[in-house]
Amino acid sequence: MSILGTTQTLFVNEISNEGAYLDGRDLGEVFLPSKEIEYEIEAGDSVQVFIYLDHAGHPTGTTKKPLAQVGEYALLRVKAINNTGAFMDWGLEKDVLAPYNEQKPKMKEGFSYLVRLYLDNASQRICASSNFNKFLSKDEPNYAPMEEVELIVAGKTDLGYKVLVNEAHIGVVYYNTVFKKLFVGQRLTGYIQKVREDGKIDVLLEKPGMGKVNDLSEKILDKLKAEGGILHLGDKSDPEAIRKTFSTSKANYKKAIGGLFKQGLIDIEATSIRLK
Repeated sequence: MSILGTTQTLFVNEISNEGAYLDGRDLGEVFLPSKEIEYEIEAGDSVQVFIYLDHAGHPTGTTKKPLAQVGEYALLRVKAINNTGAFMDWGLEKDVLAPYNEQKPKMKEGFSYLVRLYLDNASQRICASSNFNKFLSKDEPNYAPMEEVELIVAGKTDLGYKVLVNEAHIGVVYYNTVFKKLFVGQRLTGYIQKVREDGKIDVLLEKPGMGKVNDLSEKILDKLKAEGGILHLGDKSDPEAIRKTFSTSKANYKKAIGGLFKQGLIDIEATSIRLK
């Protein structure tokens, strides 16, 4: 089955001067314009294309890769706004529409927003939505403490960053646990701190326990080697300098270099460390 808004491998039925006509199976014939054909093809060949509807509503293929497909999230910029909604740049000639009733918050021209692409059932057109709640799981969150999860940064609140957890639930990463800059649309790994009784989820970005220190230790050793064996960050160094270099707290840094010292790998001074 061919699905609009996704990349598919289709077979060529016919070649013309204008382009190639592909077998779109249940979608019927899919037209691939000649300007989209990057190499010589003939009837019977297979070609990988992204399928969408052109301005006339006909299934069309492109060999270009959009920033997101149907069912995926991406940070897209608004190019224009009219009485229908906001038209967003997703990497193709034809912009994708975010209807007004799918905008939370209301979008402004020139700004970028995290959206999910979906297929509108009525028009069969690919659209964008920043109304994440409609795509979340209806099931209660069932995560174990410190379970590893995939996150997408969705926005900011007064307390911290709002994140999509496994694209199924909403969680919060509190500002006082973040030691690096985050931006909307960023994907990263996180760890469940706890699921509250009201279903709200607290999330951490750093691996807890010795695993976190071990990972940091490896980064410190790599940095030392890259800097010729000396790094001007010791156990008395400024916490902000440590955060900027390793995206971690001074406490975690001191635990890591303490472990490396006990292993006989480094010497520690007030404002620097050295490889032995």
